[in-house]
Amino acid sequence: MATTPQPQIRVKSYFASSVPDAIDLARRELGPDALLLNSRESPPEARHLGPLEVVFGNDWDTRNVEPIAPLPPPSDVGDLRQAVDRIWKLLLRNNPGDSVADRPNRIVAQVLIDAGVTRELAMEIGASVAQRVYRRSVVDMSDPYRGQDPNPADIAREAMNEIQARFSVKPGVGRITALVGPPGSGKTTTLVKLAIREGLMKGRPVRLISADTQRIAASEQLRIYAAILGVPFQSVETMAALGQAVDLAPQNALLLIDTPGLSPAQLEGVGAELASFFSRRQDIDVHLVLTASTRQNDLEGAAKRFAAFGPSALIFTKLDETDSLGAIFCEALRSGTPVSFFCDGQEVPESIAPASGEHLAESLVRQLPEVMQSAA
Repeated sequence: MATTPQPQIRVKSYFASSVPDAIDLARRELGPDALLLNSRESPPEARHLGPLEVVFGNDWDTRNVEPIAPLPPPSDVGDLRQAVDRIWKLLLRNNPGDSVADRPNRIVAQVLIDAGVTRELAMEIGASVAQRVYRRSVVDMSDPYRGQDPNPADIAREAMNEIQARFSVKPGVGRITALVGPPGSGKTTTLVKLAIREGLMKGRPVRLISADTQRIAASEQLRIYAAILGVPFQSVETMAALGQAVDLAPQNALLLIDTPGLSPAQLEGVGAELASFFSRRQDIDVHLVLTASTRQNDLEGAAKRFAAFGPSALIFTKLDETDSLGAIFCEALRSGTPVSFFCDGQEVPESIAPASGEHLAESLVRQLPEVMQSAA
């Protein structure tokens, strides 16, 4: 009886700094049909070749692999990014070389990509979670998952731990605190929330200063808030007046400074003056206010523009207007700046809370149980 010849698979590892770089290398050598089989952190002896080891193969038997439908030509960068993400998800699903030990890696990576985390960071975290799961030194002989797929609870717990370990928080504000940020980021409302939460609710005297001379009636809005709260208020129009107001404030008072929302063009004028002022005043704690619903690339651009102000912490507003916190997670890691507060609405003072790594991690891995079930 004649036997059907089995397809031969040529397998090779590539070491690179990212999966896309490895894909380029593999396709140049193995051809355009090279398929990603596996990816993991490079072993110590090969770390100098690249942080990731990515395994590819060709001459693949595709009978049991989900076909990839042709993608329409992308019309813009957003469409291109969606197309790349779609291909990436299919590669993760159609990975015949996937082993039990590799499954936490690809599952966690897929969930994080879906939550808005960049592909490279998602793969890096996935590899770390896999290491955490299999590095457990004590084996529970009663564990029904021993020797099989990793316990889903272990994967979820280690994913949470890994994300929280990477996310730095710094709840609280300095005695003298200034809020800076782009227009519409919610600085004034956040300032009032902080005045109540960090000042009045803790029995501290509060003073409000507005240095916002750009928007019509901007100072008047904060003046009304100050009158409602029963706290002193002062509006200043020059850096000299701002410095004098700061120096004359009582030493026991929480002094909160509102600044104008600065567009990229305005950062060259009044923005440069403010940045220079804050850089000379080491006694002022500067927090950069950004909108959580902003795209990751725009968040990065805003953070880079306001780096001249020397922010010690980030505040993210409008968390209620987005389904994913992946962008703010990526930006916090990229900038290396801790996050002080989350704001999730306009209610004063209810819609503000100290930044929490646990809250962020729960948001990012929310779909993990569903994906683990579908991958089983």
